[in-house]
Amino acid sequence: MRPILMKGHERPLTFLKYNREGDLLFSCAKDHTPTVWFADDGERLGTYRGHNGAVWCCDVSRDSMRLITGSADQTAKLWDVQTGTQLYSFNFDSPARAVDFSVGDKLAVITSDPFMELPSAIHRLVNLCLF
Repeated sequence: MRPILMKGHERPLTFLKYNREGDLLFSCAKDHTPTVWFADDGERLGTYRGHNGAVWCCDVSRDSMRLITGSADQTAKLWDVQTGTQLYSFNFDSPARAVDFSVGDKLAVITSDPFMELPSAIHRLVNLCLF
């Protein structure tokens, strides 16, 4: 096995996630720009532009059609994986620290950090298939 060097982020990485098939790798970083790569050769396929803070986490749907990201900019964003189009932005009162799709991809859970005297929280999003 030969290591693959993937260059593309300008700031430290915060999270990595393979899709279900293992052919795509999603990376999050402090540079505000989640990125998708071919897992086999490290070729960058594209980026998801729209966050204004460090992106802490992501999850990809089982069919690899949707990506959800959580950021220090107090948003979680839902993306179309193929086009990079932002489908929706969920706004919170504190940074979104963790995101996860449910089995079936119709629900997602997002945790937010304690911030400005607000406690940490768990947010459940429903009917993501509408986006």
